[in-house]
Amino acid sequence: MVLVPGLTIGLSGKIDGGYLNNLSSGWTPRFSEENVRQTFTSSAASLLDDFHIDGFRVDLTDAIHSNAWLNYNGAYIGSATQFGCKFLRELCRTVKMINPNAFLIAEDYTGWSAMTQSPDQGGIGFDAIWYVDFYHHLIGDGDYGDSYAKLLKIAGFGAPGPLNFDYFTGALLATQYNAVAYHESHDQAGNATDTERAIVTAVNSAPLVGATRSFAEGRCRFAFGMAALSAGTPMFLMGEEIGAAKYFKTDTFAQNKEDLIGQRTGDGKFLFRFYQDLIRFVLATPAARSRQIDVIYHHNGNRVIAYTRSTATQKLLILASLNDTPFSNGYVISTDSWRLPSGGWREVFNSDAAIYGGDNIGNAGATLQVNNGEVSAVIPAHGFVVMQNIS
Repeated sequence: MVLVPGLTIGLSGKIDGGYLNNLSSGWTPRFSEENVRQTFTSSAASLLDDFHIDGFRVDLTDAIHSNAWLNYNGAYIGSATQFGCKFLRELCRTVKMINPNAFLIAEDYTGWSAMTQSPDQGGIGFDAIWYVDFYHHLIGDGDYGDSYAKLLKIAGFGAPGPLNFDYFTGALLATQYNAVAYHESHDQAGNATDTERAIVTAVNSAPLVGATRSFAEGRCRFAFGMAALSAGTPMFLMGEEIGAAKYFKTDTFAQNKEDLIGQRTGDGKFLFRFYQDLIRFVLATPAARSRQIDVIYHHNGNRVIAYTRSTATQKLLILASLNDTPFSNGYVISTDSWRLPSGGWREVFNSDAAIYGGDNIGNAGATLQVNNGEVSAVIPAHGFVVMQNIS
């Protein structure tokens, strides 16, 4: 279990005769003063040393290294952002000095590559960036028009038709670049406009009973699978593992609490087992934890995507579909032979297994043959199978 608390920045102060607006909390701390910077770094040091936490996620780092406008006249104060960068470097250096293995995540939307570069090379020093575009392509909300795939949201309408897996392909490939890949966060579970829990999105807010819940859980298994089997660092919001459906809102959290422990053996038991087993699989499988990823196939009309994860000695093939019916007679994937080596590939994970509440449609653990970059495999409805190269 990794505990990564958020770090919220306060301590506003005047600069150049006025208060600075960071476009987030509205007020920017005076990072030019050493005692202000030390307040935050010493607090982080205490959490590491006294409470033995595993790392930090720093909230909206854009507001620290990029946003600094005077409230009273809108003038941009570039020197303030320079001191914001100085603070972030000092924070990262301090954390890594105390615990070199501590994990540092930045919620950053600027695309600035220096965020994950070493401070010794002019960078800031974070290990990974929260990759919100992955969420928008995989899940989606109503704020971004047609610029994102929004796979789960569109599938949740229940109508047949193509999905923009070509859009999602780029997001999946980009997870190899120090990204935190997620299908749900506190912002996208009810706090941001037109968002709700993933299981609600999966069936367009229909009642979660009977066949509707089965469809919802299948699509949610697909969503978490894409994050967990991406080349990034996977993340999910508490409650997704049992199919929590209530809004996760900052101002109504107490009223919307769900029985996360009780649902492990209740309505959420199938999803909970799926999360357990997939996490165990990723932890035990080096190729699933590598940064090597290659999307070898996608088909918008059939709602299918196929990609590989690799190490020098192990290769996985993930075959996934958001189609509402399975490809029970086999689906042919064809690519260059160097991208999909010939030989035997054994099914090692099936999201549609009966123990996860699925229909048990897959390849029954069989070893399939790849010849000249081509393989035919059963792919379940709204699910995925994982094949491992055994030759």
